Formats: sequence, C-alpha cells, structure tokens
Amino acid sequence: MRAIDRIDRTEPHSRGRRSRRAVFVLAASMLAATCGPAIAQTPQELPATVIAAAKAEGKVTIYTSAVDAEMQEIAGVFEKAYPGIKLEWLRFPSTTLFARFVGEIDSRVHTADVLFSGSTQLYQQRPELFQKLTPEVVPNVATLKVAAANASYVVAEIVPHAVTFNNAVVTRADIDGHLKSWAGLADPFWKGKIALVDPKISTNVVSWLLNMRATYGDAWVKGFAANAFKVVGTGTSGTQQVAAGAFQLVVPTVQSHSTDVRAQGAPLTVYTPDGPSHALEQGMAIALRAPHPNAARVYFNWKLGQDGARLICKNLGVPTVMPPAGVTCPTLSSRHVGSNDLLTPEQQREIMEQLGLKP
Repeated sequence: MRAIDRIDRTEPHSRGRRSRRAVFVLAASMLAATCGPAIAQTPQELPATVIAAAKAEGKVTIYTSAVDAEMQEIAGVFEKAYPGIKLEWLRFPSTTLFARFVGEIDSRVHTADVLFSGSTQLYQQRPELFQKLTPEVVPNVATLKVAAANASYVVAEIVPHAVTFNNAVVTRADIDGHLKSWAGLADPFWKGKIALVDPKISTNVVSWLLNMRATYGDAWVKGFAANAFKVVGTGTSGTQQVAAGAFQLVVPTVQSHSTDVRAQGAPLTVYTPDGPSHALEQGMAIALRAPHPNAARVYFNWKLGQDGARLICKNLGVPTVMPPAGVTCPTLSSRHVGSNDLLTPEQQREIMEQLGLKP
C-alpha cells in the first residue's frame, strides 16, 4: 500500500438573517428525516466472480481529501481483508482533487477508481462522471441510513467540526468561561489567539462560517473578525501550529487533523462547543471509467461494511451504516447541520468580505 503524489493538505454558505437561518434549518431537518430509526440490514458481500476479477486487476486507486494517517489505516485493514488488491491513494483538498479529476477526464486520462472527499460538490454538479450506485453494483448501499442527493454517490460518514486547542496554555476555566458555545469565538478573550483554516481552499469552512452567522448573527462575524484571527493553510497545519504554540486554538477542525501529533504527545484537545453541530458529509463515488472497476466495487462495498464502520467509530466519526454489535460509536447530533457543498460565488464572497478577507 502506498500514497501516490502526496502533499500535506486536508479538508478533511446578500440575504436577510431569517433566510440564512432557514437554509440551515431546512438542511438539518431534511437530513434528520433520513437519519431516523432504520431497519438493520446485514452487510452483503459481492459475488465471488467480482472479487476474483478485482484480484486479477490487482489494485484500486482512491482520490481523497482524507489525511494520510487515516488512509494508511484503511489500507491496512482493506488489504488484509482482500489480499492481492493493493490500495493506492492521491490526496488533495476537495476543490483541488475535483479540478484534477475533471482535468484528467477532459484529457481522456483515467486514473481514479474511487473518489472519497469532504465535499460532495462535484458528485452533485456532474453526476454523469460517476457510476450509478445500486444494490446490484454495490450491495451495501442498501444499508445506508443517510440519503445522498443523487445515485452517483453516497454519504459514507459524517465528521463533525470542532475546536482544537493547546491544553498546555488553555485551561478548563478558559473554555468554561469563554468558549462554552461556538458564540465564544467572538469573545475578546481570544483576540490574537485564533487560527482559521483557509476558507479559499474549502467550501466546508465557508459553510461553517455561514452556519455561525446564521446561528449567532452578524454581530458574531464582527466579533470574530475583531479577534484578529490568522489564516492557516489546512486543518492539519493549523493543529501543528497550535501544538507549537503559535496560536491557542484553530477552527474549524476535525479529529483526524491532529491524530498523528496527539499520538506523539502534542498538548492538544479536540473540543466541541455547545450549539449547532456543523459537519462534513463525506461523499464517495465510483468513476464512470474506473480503470479497475471490479476492485472499485469491492473497495466501495467493503467501506460501507462492518470493517469500514468500525474504523469510522474508532476515529470518532459517525458511520452512515449500522456499526458492528458491541462497538461504541458517536451518534448523530440532534443539531446536525450538513456542510453546504453548493455555495454560490456570491455567498462565498459576501462572508469573506465581512471577515476582511479577499475572496
């Protein structure tokens, strides 16, 4: 197993306040309707002929925004389950990943078998580039508890946004007094102490900012901007800088951004304030002209099975299939708000300008 052409980047909404809030409430209610009690279905395996053909193909290539540590763990478990199928991946932020994939398709270059990303924008805007996902193609799509916008992709897992702070500097009293809820990011206590993941490389960050505005109003945006945050390139680099003491906290982050450095003893805590639970809805799709189509189906079905769910739970994500019996898993927050991956340029420009950033 190996990563190909890796770089150190991750991932990983002019309206009135009422209309802004309505957008997010509607999105949350629509998802909640798909996340109610589900009839448990037993994960299904693909026919032996498909698995044999996948082993003959020898590998599957994933284009992903997931961090390398996560992909290494996934590859190890997958390759043990299906010896003879190597997992390779190429990692970029979702926007860069999609641009590369589309550019390759336009040039009639077909490298990616599966896309797995923190944004679902391309799957929604260009569904013709991906295979229709039916139970005949991938049996375990029948077990999903969260619906996607179309049949060209699935919501494979849900990853809530959080704050990552340096616990050698920030005390429990600081959090209780100044960051009990997300509203606290506008508290002058944090002036000069905050890093913000660059909104220009991730619609998820823009969506999070818009959700904060929809929840707490324009006063929150003004207060957050007045706290003189500094922009950092990615969630991973931001957590590294917080660990080094350059900032006291970074937002918005997810667990996997700091998994490696926390394992090495970095003084970091991943903390979720009270308030809306804005989250990535990780999308996954099979390229229409995947060069290893059988291996793509095997990997996809495996990722939606028990091994995949177990890994998601281990990394404190929320699986969209029933987890294995006896496995402790986070549950979907009642205040879940999925990231808006179809933001307009006007929406993005407006919030960036409010924050004093160049679009």
